[in-house]
Amino acid sequence: MILNGHLSEIATSKIRQFDAYCIDAYCNRFHEVIKLTLGQPLFPTPSPVKAKAMEAINRNITYYTPNMGAPEAIEAVWRYCQEQLNLQYGKDEIVLTVGSSEALAVTLRALLNEGDEVLVPAPVYPGYEPLVRLYGATVKPVDTTADGFELRPETLAGYLTPRTKCVIITDPNNPTGAVMRRENRDALADFLAGKELYVIADEVYNRIIYTDDYCSFGRYEQLREQLVIVNSFSKSHSMTGWRIGYLLACGGLVRELTKVHQYYVTSACSVTQYALQAVNERQTEAEVAAMVRNYRECRDYAYGFIRELGFGCDKPEGAFYLFASIGKFGMDSDSFCRRLVAEAGVAIIPGSCFGEEYSNYIRISYCVDLELLKKALDKVKRFVERL
Repeated sequence: MILNGHLSEIATSKIRQFDAYCIDAYCNRFHEVIKLTLGQPLFPTPSPVKAKAMEAINRNITYYTPNMGAPEAIEAVWRYCQEQLNLQYGKDEIVLTVGSSEALAVTLRALLNEGDEVLVPAPVYPGYEPLVRLYGATVKPVDTTADGFELRPETLAGYLTPRTKCVIITDPNNPTGAVMRRENRDALADFLAGKELYVIADEVYNRIIYTDDYCSFGRYEQLREQLVIVNSFSKSHSMTGWRIGYLLACGGLVRELTKVHQYYVTSACSVTQYALQAVNERQTEAEVAAMVRNYRECRDYAYGFIRELGFGCDKPEGAFYLFASIGKFGMDSDSFCRRLVAEAGVAIIPGSCFGEEYSNYIRISYCVDLELLKKALDKVKRFVERL
């Protein structure tokens, strides 16, 4: 029996592979392996959201919803986009999805044909390329190292070809935590506007920001007809396991995306959708703000700490990752990370997971309790001092 021929071109996530390797190989050697690997916030979901979900279960709201989402959930997300993100989309331009992962898969499936090219800023979240390949298209990474991991229009221009179908922009970025400066974001929007290509804005970290110099690509009216915004509540509200996200697109485009969404999943989970009615409550926002304050504190501590140890690193202005050079230590990222977990019991992610050309970098996820982070970094310090 012959499978989809593109399956042989892709592998399971290298991040997940390394995370599993650390636990399987070393959980018996250490009382605990401190994991600074996944983008998994170690906070509870805001209490009003949990209460709404329990209410849904007790009221037996466990049935199919309309494909695009239950009206009350769409209303909540519409309000959230207006009040928290300053985005002006209609209620009929929102599709609730099974996390941002499904939103991304739906968008790429709808846009791509065999032989198309997709441009992505590199280093890049490794979940893009497998989807693109599965749909018969090709990823072209756009190296941003020389520009402080910021995608610039003059750099992007050198990668455009007649086969370019879309550009994926991740802002804030994973793995670097970089946030585009406003002047560059403006220039990039003007550069892309009117070109025969689509823009996918992956904005899942856009509530975890440490600068005032940020806005969504949905604010650029000149991109409206060619833009799809992918977002979720996973990172911002510590709801990774709830699997709820959404996409935003103009009317004609969103109708085509909904066709794919309908046949992929029918609709997002009804209980989770019902819980979204609480995302605009004052208590929910207070708990989200407390998470971000913790992330900022962790960022400041971790950034200063690893710089003193000799890691090369730009200070991130968003998300909850540090992407640091290990050039000083004379080994590649896989070797460094394997030795770190074997000798110190601390797990971080090799930069090679985001492209082989970044094998002299590592990614530290600091979305943890500050005291746990301090404990982990003290172990990192003792490890590098022995090198």
